[in-house]
Amino acid sequence: MIEKNEVSCETENCGTSALSVRSGPVYKPRYHSHYSEEAWEVKVSLPGVQKEQLDVMVENEIMEIKAARLFDTPEAWRPLADYPPEKNYRLRLDVGPEVDPEGVTAELKDGILVLRLPLREEVKPRTIEVK
Repeated sequence: MIEKNEVSCETENCGTSALSVRSGPVYKPRYHSHYSEEAWEVKVSLPGVQKEQLDVMVENEIMEIKAARLFDTPEAWRPLADYPPEKNYRLRLDVGPEVDPEGVTAELKDGILVLRLPLREEVKPRTIEVK
């Protein structure tokens, strides 16, 4: 069964990075974003991905996330379902000029990547004193 959000490397330029991904289809991971007055927060679902298998870049107002779930099943194990041990992910988001790329933080915990993209001071709302 092909997931609804599959993206093929053959139809889209996947580029290269320091991340060592194996051949195969590339999937767009599910994500949720929240925009506030201080920052833009993005939560990306990357089940089974380790920090070493993750690459996050912000360049020219585009944030790109590349990840690979690599798992070698021990010979003694027998899978209970059709679960591919290898899966490649790629997500590109337009973060726009309002994000400060120097202040971006990322944390991966329990298969969820949480990115906090702070807004530049000049685009944050501020109260104007009336005299």
